[in-house]
Amino acid sequence: MTTPNQTHAPKLDKDELTSQIATAHRYFGVYKFSQILPNPDIVLRRLGKSSLSAYRELLIDPIVAGAVRRRKASVSGLNYRLDSELSDKEQAIINQIFDNLDIYGLIGQILEAILYGYQPIEVIWQFKDGIWMPDRFIAIPQEWTGFDTDGELVLIDGIAKTAPPPFKILCPTNNANFTNPYGTAELSCVYWACVFKRGGLKFWAEFAEKFGSPWIIGHEPRSNTDDDTSKLLDALEELMGNAVATIPNDSSVEIKEATGKTGSSQVFDDFIRYCRSEINIALLGQDQTTEKDTSHASAMAGLTVTKDIRDNDCRVVESCFNTLLTWICKLNFHNVSPPKFVLYEDEVGDKTLAERDQILASLGVVFNQSYYERAYNLSADEFTLNAQNTTQTTPNFSEKSFTPQGDLSDKLVIGVPSDDDLTAQIGQMLSDFTTLDSSNLDNETALLEKLASLYPTMHIDKLQDKLTQMLFIADTLSRLHTQEEMGLN
Repeated sequence: MTTPNQTHAPKLDKDELTSQIATAHRYFGVYKFSQILPNPDIVLRRLGKSSLSAYRELLIDPIVAGAVRRRKASVSGLNYRLDSELSDKEQAIINQIFDNLDIYGLIGQILEAILYGYQPIEVIWQFKDGIWMPDRFIAIPQEWTGFDTDGELVLIDGIAKTAPPPFKILCPTNNANFTNPYGTAELSCVYWACVFKRGGLKFWAEFAEKFGSPWIIGHEPRSNTDDDTSKLLDALEELMGNAVATIPNDSSVEIKEATGKTGSSQVFDDFIRYCRSEINIALLGQDQTTEKDTSHASAMAGLTVTKDIRDNDCRVVESCFNTLLTWICKLNFHNVSPPKFVLYEDEVGDKTLAERDQILASLGVVFNQSYYERAYNLSADEFTLNAQNTTQTTPNFSEKSFTPQGDLSDKLVIGVPSDDDLTAQIGQMLSDFTTLDSSNLDNETALLEKLASLYPTMHIDKLQDKLTQMLFIADTLSRLHTQEEMGLN
C-alpha cells in the first residue's frame, strides 16, 4: 500500500522515445490530404503567388543581376580539394570521376538554391567500366517539386505526388529547417526594394520628360474655336518635335524653361540610391559601391562579397558535393568513409611563406607533414616529404658547429646554388679569386670589373648575383671564424 507522499515513477514507453510526436500532420492538418506543405515565404504569400516566377523576374534588374554574378563568382573563384581516407585504388576512381565532371557548372546550379531557397538537381548516371559515375546534372524547376509533411522532397506530376528514387535528386537548400523545408530565398530580401526602385525610375523618367525640356506655350485669341485650338496644339507639337511649325498670324508662342526643380530631382536620386544600397547590402553584405562619397579603396573593397556570406554559400555547395560523394561511394565501394569536398582560397602570403620555409629548411629546420597540410591547404595524398628532409636532426646553431671545415674557397662553394654550367664556371672563378692581388682593388666595383675582364663571356647580371651571394657568405663566415678564434684565445 502506497502512502500519499509516495510518487509513482513514470511509465516508460520506448516507442515514444524513438518516434517523433511533433509532426506536420498534427500542426498542418489542413494539408494532410494534399501531402504537400506550402512554401511559407512571406513575400510570396502577400503577393498571392505560389511559384517563384516573381523572383526570377528580378534577375532582369541590372543591380540585382550584377550582385548575383558577384556572389556566384566569389564561390566559383575558389579552389577545391578532396580530403580522403580511401585506398589508392578507390581514390583513383574518385579522381577519374571528378576529372570528367563540370565542377564549376554544378556549383553554379547549386548556388541557385541561395537565390530561391532550394534547387532540385537531377543526376543522370552511367555505368562505365564497372563504375557508376554521374554523367549529367539537370537543374529542374522548383515548381515541379515540393516537400511533404515529413519534410521530404516529392515530385509533383499533376495530381500525383511521388518520392524520387534513391541517388537521383540532389536538393541543396539555404537555411532550411523543420517548419520551412523550402529554405530561405535571398531574392525575397530584395523584392520590394527592386520593385520600388523600378517605380522610382518610372516616375523619374516622367519627371525628366516633363521638366527636362522647355515648355512651349501658345497664345490664341478668345474668338478661336475648338477646331482652331486643336490646330494650334498640333502646330506646337510639331514645333517641339521638328523645331518647324506653322501657327495662325493672330497667335503667339512663348518658350519657358523649367527652373527651380533641382531639389525635386534630387529626391528621386536619393530614393533610387537608397534602393540600390538595400539590394547590395542584402546580396553582398555591403553597399560601398553605391555610395557617391566613398573613396577608391572602399569602392574597390565593395566589389567583393563579405566573407561571412561567401562562407555560408560555400557550406551549401560543400554539403551538396558531400552528398554526391556519399552516393558515389555507396554505389561503387563497400562500407567506406566518403571523401570530403572542401572549398578553399589561396592565401596571399603563400609565396612569402614558401620563401621563408625554404630559408629555414636550408638551415636544417625540418617541417612535418601536418604543417604543410595546414600552411598550404594540401591534402595528404597530394605530396610526399623528401626522405632526406625527414631524417635530418635538429641543427646546432652554435658558432663552432656552424662553421664548415676547409679553406675559404670550400666554404664559399657550400653557399653557391647550382645553376646549369654557371656553377662550373664559378668553381674555376673561385680558384682565380683566391689568387687575385687585392692590393690594387679599392672596392667591390673594382673587383667586379677585374673579374668581368677575366670572364668576358659570362653574363654580367648572373655574375653580379652570384658574387653578391658569395660576398655575403664570405663576410658571414669570416665573422664566425673571428669570433671562434677570439673565444679560443
